[in-house]
Amino acid sequence: MRLLQTSYDDRFPEIIKDWMSSISGNNTASLFHVYIPYDEEDLRNSLEEVRKILKENAPGIPVIGCSATGEILDGAMLDDELVVTLLIFEDPTTRIEVLPYYERPDDIDSQWLFEHLQAIPDLKGIEVLTAATYETLEAIGKVIDNLPEEIDVFGGVAVGDVNFPSFVFANDGKQSFDGSAVVFYSGPELHIQTDRMFGWKPIGYPFKVTKVQGPVVYELDEKPAYEVYNHYLHIKNDKNFFYNALEFPWEVRIDEETAYIRHAKSVNPDGSILMSSNIPEGSEVKITFGDPRRIIKHTKQVGDKIREFGPQVVNIVNCMGRKLFWAGNEKVEIKEISKHLMTTGFSALGEVMRYKGNTLLNNLSIVTVAMREGPIPEKIELNIDEIENKSNISITARLAIFINTMTEELMEKNDQLNEMLYKASHDALTKLYNRGAIERIIYEGAEECDLIDKNWHLIMFDIDDFKQINDQHGHSEGDNILKTIARTLDEYIKTLDAVEIGRWGGEEFMVYARGYDDEKVKEIADTILLKIRNEAFHVCKVTASVGVTRHRKDEDVLGTINRVDELLYEAKANGKDQFCTDL
Repeated sequence: MRLLQTSYDDRFPEIIKDWMSSISGNNTASLFHVYIPYDEEDLRNSLEEVRKILKENAPGIPVIGCSATGEILDGAMLDDELVVTLLIFEDPTTRIEVLPYYERPDDIDSQWLFEHLQAIPDLKGIEVLTAATYETLEAIGKVIDNLPEEIDVFGGVAVGDVNFPSFVFANDGKQSFDGSAVVFYSGPELHIQTDRMFGWKPIGYPFKVTKVQGPVVYELDEKPAYEVYNHYLHIKNDKNFFYNALEFPWEVRIDEETAYIRHAKSVNPDGSILMSSNIPEGSEVKITFGDPRRIIKHTKQVGDKIREFGPQVVNIVNCMGRKLFWAGNEKVEIKEISKHLMTTGFSALGEVMRYKGNTLLNNLSIVTVAMREGPIPEKIELNIDEIENKSNISITARLAIFINTMTEELMEKNDQLNEMLYKASHDALTKLYNRGAIERIIYEGAEECDLIDKNWHLIMFDIDDFKQINDQHGHSEGDNILKTIARTLDEYIKTLDAVEIGRWGGEEFMVYARGYDDEKVKEIADTILLKIRNEAFHVCKVTASVGVTRHRKDEDVLGTINRVDELLYEAKANGKDQFCTDL
């Protein structure tokens, strides 16, 4: 496998002729990639001339390309060059097929595409260059993901803005501003390995997505979403919003195992934000910033994998937000790889890669596509450590390290404080409120009820014959009984509004209820009895005695507590396994 590269200038026609002479008589597969700076109008206008030259001098060789914001040439990321590469496959069994997916949307349905892919022998990889919406790209991904997991999928999203729309093209097809072009790579001796580099680290505290519709986030913590950028980062809603916000994307966390990076595209008049793709309601988001240490770590990890794979060519899709972060030093991440391997690629708005069988749109990552024909060659002497040693981290990047480190320490201290507060207010054995906490709830609740003239009740219960249980079955089993009862009743109490439960001491528990009438409180007491007797299963029969009362006007809190205590012991005196009340 070989890679030829050049930029577009007056010598371009002669260079293409020389390339064709070098492969004359060779029946192996080849493929042109063309990457155009999205905001260079002169070069955009030159594209048709480039395509004409390729068609005249290299008939039959497929072409695919897109608008970009950086083009890799000779191991460097350029900003203002139209770059053309020719990938030459030297094994005669390798095959390339380019599909301008946007040209035949009516007759290329999902079933046709899946059957077409299944019919390609030794399919190894699918490259997608797209200017389509996230929804359209997601639909293509769902079809592809029905294929065997070992088939790699990769590519990028074309770059554009209001003045210079993004576009893709393939072969002789017209430019498409909302479609996709696809390459199918196949062959028994062709090997492809994809990987991705991240490095963006959350800073600050999470916000909850409280109102969202698809990719439009209306509210975070029930406040207009734009306030996150306005208040914390002083990013104005102006023509530069996209570029400024791109340096501070969101980590969207669905659960403990699932998180991904998404960036803001624009702000709507109502303060909602259009994101790069859909974000689920109820998920948590954090502002992130590029952590140079993490970026370099991920780069080194991927570099090690590339070295073991032994590729002949590496295709790199680099996110424009990542490029902005490095502020001219983005070569750090590709320089060492390019010293030892042929590299190509571009800087994209989003990076496509299949991961664990799912085709995902990544943001602010680098996707590497390592390719080779035949067996693994001699191990590449790739100096991964040089990536870190020559990184030349900027002052801004070091400031990011400082912010991240400070945030980590603050959050660690906050976690420690929360743990201390929890331990100070909760019983270690049952995990319910402890005596001090439930007593504080009663006194504070009583004061509030007095102000608004609202009823409050107490339910106090004690496990019957608990000493005998301990003596017969052991204290560890007694502890298990208390924990089981606490867990069962806590689940029940959480279904009720303005009701709290705590461990009063030993085997005694207290329930505080606010705003209920007498009959409902007696119903709650009866339910507690039934759950202890029937639902909290133990090695022996367990029952409880319960006292129930309502606070009386002009009575202090202690008087109510003493009275419910007396009613509890009246229930014990009357035979246990019952509740006694003065209601």
